[in-house]
Amino acid sequence: MDVPILIGYMALLFVFGSFLAKIAKKLGIPDIPVLLTFGLFVGPFLGIVPTIDAQTVFSFIGSAGLIVLLLMGAFEMRWIVLKRVLSTVLRLDTVGLIIYLVISGLLFNIIFGIPNLSPVGYLFGAVTSATDPATLIPIFANSDIDPNIAVTLEAESVFNDPLGIVATSLILTSLGFVSTANPIIEFFTLAIGGLGLGYLGGKIYEYIVRNRNFGEYISPLTMGIAFLIWYVGEEVIPSLTGYGFSGYMAVAIMGLYIGNVVTKNPAKTEELDNLAEFGNHLSVFIRVLIFVFLGASISLTVLKEYALIGSVCALAALFIARPIGVLISTAYPNVNTLKERVYFALEAPRGVVPAAMGAMIYSNIMANPSIIPSTITAYMPAEAIAGSILVTTFVTIFFSVIIEGSWAYRLANKLFNV
Repeated sequence: MDVPILIGYMALLFVFGSFLAKIAKKLGIPDIPVLLTFGLFVGPFLGIVPTIDAQTVFSFIGSAGLIVLLLMGAFEMRWIVLKRVLSTVLRLDTVGLIIYLVISGLLFNIIFGIPNLSPVGYLFGAVTSATDPATLIPIFANSDIDPNIAVTLEAESVFNDPLGIVATSLILTSLGFVSTANPIIEFFTLAIGGLGLGYLGGKIYEYIVRNRNFGEYISPLTMGIAFLIWYVGEEVIPSLTGYGFSGYMAVAIMGLYIGNVVTKNPAKTEELDNLAEFGNHLSVFIRVLIFVFLGASISLTVLKEYALIGSVCALAALFIARPIGVLISTAYPNVNTLKERVYFALEAPRGVVPAAMGAMIYSNIMANPSIIPSTITAYMPAEAIAGSILVTTFVTIFFSVIIEGSWAYRLANKLFNV
C-alpha cells in the first residue's frame, strides 16, 4: 500500500468518523455502531477503501490498539474500589466466561450445522467472550447507577479482555495456527506467565520513573515499556521455551500496578496525570480506527452470505449464553441480589477485543487456509470458517452495543429505580 494512499484513508476516516461520532454522542447513542456502519459504507458498499487495504491496516492497528486500550483501562481501575466487588468479578471472568464460551460455541455449531464438538463454534465463543470497558465506562460515568454495579461490570470487562485472548489462543491450537505440546500447560503459562510478566513490568517501570523525572516524555516511555512487555511475552519467550506468556494479560497487569502503586508517589502525580490524559486521547483515535477499519475489512460477498445466520447466532450468544453464564457463576456464594445478577447478564456490550481478534483470525485463515486440519474443513471450508467468524463477531458487537448501550439506563431504572 502506498504511503499517500494510507494517509488519504486516515484523513477520510478521522474527519468523517469524528463528525459521525459527535453526532452519535449528541443523539445519546454509542459511537461504535455508527463507526462500524461508516466503515461498511466506505469499504464494501462504496469501495473507497478496498477490503484488502483495510485488512492490511487492521492487522497492525488491531494488535497495537489492544495494547494501549488494555494498559489504560487497567490503569484507571482502582484496587480499593475493586476489592469490594472482587468476588463477583472473579466468578464472572472465570466460571461465567467458560460457560458463555461453551454454550455460545455449541449454539454456533448447531446453527451453522456443523458437529457439536467442532472447535469452530468455540473459537467464536472465545472471541466474543470479552466485554468492552471503552463502551461501559462512558455509560456509567454520568449515571446514578450503584457504583458497585458499575465497577463490577467495568472490572469484569478490563480483565476478561486478556482472558478472552488467552482462550482464543488455546482454541486456535486445534486449527493449527498456534502450536503447543500440551494445551493445559499452555493455558497456565499464558495466564500465570502473563500475570508474572506484567508484575515484573510494573516493578521495572516503578524503578525507572522513581529515579528519573521524564516530564512530557512519560507517555512514550510508558507505551514503549508496555509494547516491550507484550513483545517479550508473545515473541521472545515462545522462541526460547516453546510456550508463550500472554502479552495482553501482562500489559493489563502492568497498567493495574502503575495505576495503584506508582500513582501513590506524590512526586509523580503531574507526570501520571499527563499520561492519563494522553492515554484517553490516544484511545479515542484507536477506537475510530479499529471500528471503521473493521467495517471496511468485511467483503460485501461475505457479509451477504453470513449476515442472517450470523445475526441469529449473535442474538443467541447475547441472550442465551451470557445470561446462563452469569446466573450460574454468581449463584453461589450469592453475594448479589437477583436484580443485580439480571443486570449483569443483560449489560455486557462487546467491542474492541472481539473486533480485533475476529479480524485477525479472518486474515490469518484466509492467508493460510491449508493449515486447518481436514477433519475440520470436511464440514466447513476454511474460507467459510473465516467468513462466518468475522461476520458473526461483527453483528455480535453491533447488536450488543446498540441494544445494551441503549437500554442501560432504562434497565437500571426498571430494576433499581435509579
